[in-house]
Amino acid sequence: MRCPACQKEFYPQPDHLRTYWANDDADSRAAEKFSIQQCPSCFEIVILKAVGNAYDLQGKLVMDEVTNESAVYPVQEDFVIAPEVPADYSADLIEAHAAIAYSAKASAALSRRLLQKTLREVLGIKKRDLSLEIDEFIESANAPTYLTGAVDAVRHVGNFAAHPVKYLSSGEIVDVEAGEAEWLLEVLESLFDFVFVQPAKLEQRRSSLNEKLRELGKPELKKP
Repeated sequence: MRCPACQKEFYPQPDHLRTYWANDDADSRAAEKFSIQQCPSCFEIVILKAVGNAYDLQGKLVMDEVTNESAVYPVQEDFVIAPEVPADYSADLIEAHAAIAYSAKASAALSRRLLQKTLREVLGIKKRDLSLEIDEFIESANAPTYLTGAVDAVRHVGNFAAHPVKYLSSGEIVDVEAGEAEWLLEVLESLFDFVFVQPAKLEQRRSSLNEKLRELGKPELKKP
């Protein structure tokens, strides 16, 4: 399982596990099971809720069919994306973020694919593989160094640098180190801020200023 607090994966610890059952109808097999677990990494208390069917085994309930399972504590904050980001890009980023709870390497693959989509469709950088597209972004995007450095480092996530052929398929699923999938999401958020959010905010300010200039009978600002 994955801890909702620190996002570290761990196996359930029997010495920390406490289980409580909720079943109001003695004639029904439908039941809810609440399990209390302590994360061995951050020591946060984690409460899991399982919904399904159970049966009585010598006075003890056993759940033999689970229809839904989720962490009910600690509550994870909603992943918020700036409204300036287009809907299709927001949806892809939300999908990559949600995938972390189940598979870090799947999330990383979605993030790399979204990075390539942004470079190609927004910035017009189209090369035969992601590595060459990253090279052109670094050279021509006029992006801040913190962002170009972060995008450049994407090559090393999942040890892609040692397997350049995998750049031909940016969505390739490969093993990643702890924290790399989360870091890829941060890189994408920074990239989205650069290509979507800041240009939109500057355009809004320019429009606002032009409106004031028109009211004063002065010429508008020229577009860059």
